[in-house]
Amino acid sequence: MENKPIIIIGAGISGLTLCLTLLKNGYNTLLFEKESEIDQRGAGINISPNGNAILYNLGLKDKITNLASKPTSIELRTFRKGIIVAKQNLNESCEKFFNYPFLQMQRKDIINILKAEIFSINPGVIFTDHTFESYSEKESSILAYFNNQKTIEGSMIVGCDGINSSVRKIMLPESEVRFSGIVAWRGLVDLQKLSKSTREMSTTVWMGRNSHFVHYPIKKNKFLNFIGTIKKEKWEDNSWHQEGTKEELQNDFKGWNKTVIEIISNIEKPNKWGLFERSPLPRWISKRAVIIGDASHPMSPSYGQGANAAMEDSIVLFRSIDESKNNTQQALEKFQRNRKRRSDNLQKSSKFNTSLFHLQNPILKLIIYSGLYILSHLIPFILIKSRWVYKYNAFKVKLK
Repeated sequence: MENKPIIIIGAGISGLTLCLTLLKNGYNTLLFEKESEIDQRGAGINISPNGNAILYNLGLKDKITNLASKPTSIELRTFRKGIIVAKQNLNESCEKFFNYPFLQMQRKDIINILKAEIFSINPGVIFTDHTFESYSEKESSILAYFNNQKTIEGSMIVGCDGINSSVRKIMLPESEVRFSGIVAWRGLVDLQKLSKSTREMSTTVWMGRNSHFVHYPIKKNKFLNFIGTIKKEKWEDNSWHQEGTKEELQNDFKGWNKTVIEIISNIEKPNKWGLFERSPLPRWISKRAVIIGDASHPMSPSYGQGANAAMEDSIVLFRSIDESKNNTQQALEKFQRNRKRRSDNLQKSSKFNTSLFHLQNPILKLIIYSGLYILSHLIPFILIKSRWVYKYNAFKVKLK
């Protein structure tokens, strides 16, 4: 675009997906990461059909499926007795209705796959140890300033720098994230340390009071990934994540089902995240800058759509650039027009799922759980509810 590089800030899933897509289509692009190495903590993530539509179309099917686990079903259970409230077949139905599977992976595996693909095309486009500080927009270009005194001129800047985005803070200085009142525990457990009955469970959501606990296998069923969320009054740490202790985790889920207790007792070093949120922003773009992924629409993990939505953003932004040719402003407006409503809805749906999993009122819980139980025995309720999410193909959806 305009023969100047597209400058990407942040080497997470959205930044790497965008960089790879642009390179594959002949665009001049540079990616800058503040850390000295491109790496991610060991949390697992869901790659639903809308995410796999992207990864498969980028030619990564074999590399993804060689490392992913493929769940057969998902179960919603009560937190103490383990009563199955709802159960849904996943992959047989997903591939039939949405053409792509539902996979579960370790986040850093996807990062490494995307990074390796970029390096195979041009290893010189990624720069680490570059902390982005600010930008200034001109009529025909934009300047990005870094903490090492380096200045890069480009056609646009794409902020893929997460929930604490520096690009967003410059574009929308009044925007702030706030602690959601929920802390998420995350960790990995060697599946061989667990009982046979736990090892054989598919994806399971245990629903409690102001809390829920999810677990599923990753790495071709070598490890069990879990995330446990619980309501907390405050998050005092300056970082959005930190190491926790097994004792604190056990205390947060004291009295839960024996399966949850078994999983927790077999973890060595759990990590905990403060979940932060922000109301939908009025805009994501300026004249020559744009924010995507968590920088623009952070989501609760309860729908498993954070990474998928970030990849969708990357592809729709590429397509908007490609269709707008040398008109940067037109490209950014097209991107925002085609992504904002869906992303706002994904944010709201993710927050709703958290509320559903955290029900307190026993009467309301009985009514909703009974309804879920009946519906799940009559129709594929969970997939029908998620059809609008899973059927979306960022490469094929018509852009307005």
